[in-house]
Amino acid sequence: MAGETSKSLQDLCAQVKALLPEQFRQDAWYLIVASVLVASGKPLELGPLYTYLVESAGADDAEEKSLKTRLSDALMKEWTLVGIPLVITAVAALGKAEKERNEKRGVKVEPLTTDERGLLAFPEKRQNLDINTAIPDRGTKFLQQLYRENLEPIFSTWGSYGPDFMWMERAVIYGLFLSDHEVLSAVEAELVILASIMSQGLSGPTIWHLRGLRRLGVSEDDVESVQKAIEAVATWAGKSVEGWPRVTDVPDVI
Repeated sequence: MAGETSKSLQDLCAQVKALLPEQFRQDAWYLIVASVLVASGKPLELGPLYTYLVESAGADDAEEKSLKTRLSDALMKEWTLVGIPLVITAVAALGKAEKERNEKRGVKVEPLTTDERGLLAFPEKRQNLDINTAIPDRGTKFLQQLYRENLEPIFSTWGSYGPDFMWMERAVIYGLFLSDHEVLSAVEAELVILASIMSQGLSGPTIWHLRGLRRLGVSEDDVESVQKAIEAVATWAGKSVEGWPRVTDVPDVI
């Protein structure tokens, strides 16, 4: 299917908001847009998206800071799903848009301080993490919330590779990132997960996370609306959405 990039990004955003249920029209909608753009190979569009978000809403400093934090958290989750090169490209696009906005407003921002190696300090929340107990426990809890009885059959397909990848899922992918709901809620995190995976056309994992969104309390109709919004962005980005599974294809009891 050909892309619909003749439609402006602003028009796309309006379309997404109109497609989504009311509960996602306030803040969650742009997480879907951002996630799909990155997963669909359009990470540079996050710069214009950021500019649109802050300028169209007339965001004050506190609101802009909140937006940055939420986009950052979404990308910290998305890299585990689509890979780091796409996400780092998106981060650079956001940094460029931030710089241009500051220059436009005449705001002078001091550069971040680096050490003698040219490296930035770790954020306080990333220091002293309990990667052996607390973090894997948190990841396991969220995995079980989404997968329930479906978890063991998936793990059983991994054969002798299982232990290493079980650790990765519980301690790193879910533990450090996807189960961290300090900024984005569990449902918002699952929107990022579903949008990132569905945009890659991965049928099995898409089914898992359509089901996961349902298990977090989102109705079947609302999940279908979320999918229509994801498809609108993916189509705009030039992706084919033909044959993507739908929430009605989920075979399990929710």
